[in-house]
Formats: sequence, C-alpha cells, structure tokens
Amino acid sequence: MNAEERSTPIDRNRPTLAALRGRVHKERYREIGNLLARRVARPSAVYGTWLAVRLGISAHQVTLGSLSLSIASGVLLATGSRSGFVLAVALAHAAFWLDHVDGQVARWRGTESLDGVYYDYLMHHLDSLAVGFGLGFGLAVRTGGLYWTAAGFLIAIGRLFLSIHNDCRYKAFFQRMKKETRSFRVDGGGGGAFAPAPAPGPPARGIALVTWILLKACEPHVVLATLSALAVVTFINVSTWIYLLKMYVATTAVLAPVLAAGRAYRTIRKGAVEREFDRWFKPL
Repeated sequence: MNAEERSTPIDRNRPTLAALRGRVHKERYREIGNLLARRVARPSAVYGTWLAVRLGISAHQVTLGSLSLSIASGVLLATGSRSGFVLAVALAHAAFWLDHVDGQVARWRGTESLDGVYYDYLMHHLDSLAVGFGLGFGLAVRTGGLYWTAAGFLIAIGRLFLSIHNDCRYKAFFQRMKKETRSFRVDGGGGGAFAPAPAPGPPARGIALVTWILLKACEPHVVLATLSALAVVTFINVSTWIYLLKMYVATTAVLAPVLAAGRAYRTIRKGAVEREFDRWFKPL
C-alpha cells in the first residue's frame, strides 16, 4: 500500500485490492498449508473477496456457496458421464477457492467467529462424503457394476474418518478442560495464543515414509489434483480415463478406510491424545 492509499480513508464496503491484501491474509499464509492453497487459492481469493465485499455477501454466504458447489460436484460425478466428470472437477476447484474467500471476507469485516469455523469444518466433511460417494456411484452408473457403489461408500467413510481425526481429538481436549478446576494457557505463543509451526516434512525412510505418502494421497488438495489429471485424460482417450478411474476408485476404497483405522489404532495405542494435551495446555 503506497503513501497516498495510507492517507486516504478506506471505504469498508468498497476496498481496494491493496487494502484487502494488507488485512485479510493470515500470518505466514504463503508458508503454512498445502502448495495449492499457498500458491494459488489464498493469493487469488483476494479477487473473490473484493467482489463479495462490494456485493454485500457475507462470509457465511460464501461458505454456503462453497458447500453447494461441493455437493453439485458430487452429483455430477455420480452421473458417470465424461462431461459430468469434467464439470464436477471444475466445480470442485471453485469450491476449494471459495473456501479461502469466506475467511478473508470474515477477516475484512471483523466477523470471524467460532460459528464460522464450525460451519467451515462441517462443509469440509460434507465435501468428503459427496465426492467420495459420487466417484463410486458414477462408475456404477457407467459400467453397470453395483459393487462400485460400495467402493464409493468406502471412500466416503474412509475420507470422513480421516478428516474427523482432529475433530475427535479436540473434543477430547475440551472434555478434559471442562472437568478441570485449574486454568490453562496454550503453550507455544505469546499472549496465550498458539504459534503454528511449519508442517513437518516426510519421514526419512521405511514404513513411516510410505504411510506419510499414502495419507497425503487422501488429503483434499491431492484428491483434487488427481481428479484434475483424470479430467485431462478424458480429452485424450475415454477408455484410458475409465481404466485409470477404476484403478483410482478401487485403490482409494481400500486405502482410505485402512489408513483411517490405522491412524486411530496408533493414536490410542501410543496415548497420543493425552501426550498432545500435556504439550499444548500448561496449568497456570
């Protein structure tokens, strides 16, 4: 923002892009998170934020738009058609982008709230269900094999199970804190605020490295990238697209539930939730 813009009062309902960039990004927004979010979605979401603010659209309404596009994407995947698949991937990208616009709108308007966070997480879980089931049902429609519907169900449940892993952990944290008579501070940040650390890199070798790669393959941005690659294949060769789609759905139908169950088992066996609570929350 130049000196002239700093000296000019900002119209809250008609902000400039420079004013938005100075206010709506989280700290280290280009360092934390996946590559697609860091390099594409977050920087470009400013343009959507600029439009939403000028049109008077709230952050909740943007989240609703993202949720609607995610569900529409799942429905189009379920048609089993090539055009439906391509359009579904396009809508999934739009939903992913809007998922970054809503937070920026809230930060600009000062309307950030726990309700918004709740709504955002709910949308993520519904997206996992819609896209996962849509993939399997679409193959069932196209091939006539009803077993692909079961595969879609397994993908949906497995991805949902993976995504609620953190939710269940934090619910356990909150249950403990409600029972405690002591007060706590969150360790790791100034003023009682948790300081986010950079995402850990992959393990050096062995089973841990393989598991890390497989878990990454089930993350939403990697799923979106994979579906995008499959959408490109539809323009090259339909038979190849169907073959690769079958391979992907079949593999993920096994992978997602197994990884989810394995993560839960490992967490419980190692007492990871208890240890993490002790690391984060320190009695005052």
